[in-house]
Amino acid sequence: MLKNKFIKRFFLLFVSLFIVFPSHSDEKSTNKEIVNNEAQDLISEKFLDSLWNNRENTDGENQIYLFLSKETPIPKEFNIAWKVARLVYFYGNFTLSEATPKLDKIKLFKYGYEAGKIAKELEPKKVEGYYWYAINLGSYGLSKGIFSALSNAKPGRDALLEAAKIDPKYQWCGPLRILGRYYQEVPGGLISFGDKKIAEDYFNQAIQTCPEFRLNTMYLGILKKKSGDKTIALELFKKAQTLPEVDGKNEEKRYSKELAENIKSVQNM
Repeated sequence: MLKNKFIKRFFLLFVSLFIVFPSHSDEKSTNKEIVNNEAQDLISEKFLDSLWNNRENTDGENQIYLFLSKETPIPKEFNIAWKVARLVYFYGNFTLSEATPKLDKIKLFKYGYEAGKIAKELEPKKVEGYYWYAINLGSYGLSKGIFSALSNAKPGRDALLEAAKIDPKYQWCGPLRILGRYYQEVPGGLISFGDKKIAEDYFNQAIQTCPEFRLNTMYLGILKKKSGDKTIALELFKKAQTLPEVDGKNEEKRYSKELAENIKSVQNM
């Protein structure tokens, strides 16, 4: 009963020596290479960079939509794979309408985490694949439902732990910040690994290392608000409002809105 109660509350998360005849496996390998080359021809890094750089205008958003809706196969090319995953994250979280059907969201974020998975497997010593894989996997789980979010929480967390080892400062301390969110939102005890103290430690690390990014401070404020520390939460939210806008226009607009909503919420407590 208690376990079910916690699960319900949580919604806010793989030769011959002389004459070589082509074997069946050789044919499959050749076919994979052909598919990969064709996919790489369809998605260039230059094209993805153009989509990203123009994401803040209406035409750019439409181009991103047209590209993602095709679900073009991801080639085995590191920069292409992680940049596709990054586009999915942006479009799914900052452009996609809240009225979008659930199945469409699931399909989108699945495409995103699969792109991230390709990237992390191609370059296991680089941060981008792990980070964008975890971000999209979390969104995929939340879009699909409570149980999916819970089952995907551990692989998402483990990917972020790897990202934090490689480059904790990536995306303004994104690995540390999102680890904090994982530990804050996931249930603890017998259900999963959630732990508010660990979450607070990660948020503080993010603030100390990347103090200019407002989400690091805002997320600690949200943790304090949920813990009932109204005064500290309000101070953190107001501090976050004074920080510079270092992310994209659409992203910062969302952050400002969330900050205002949190301040109002604390003041009404």
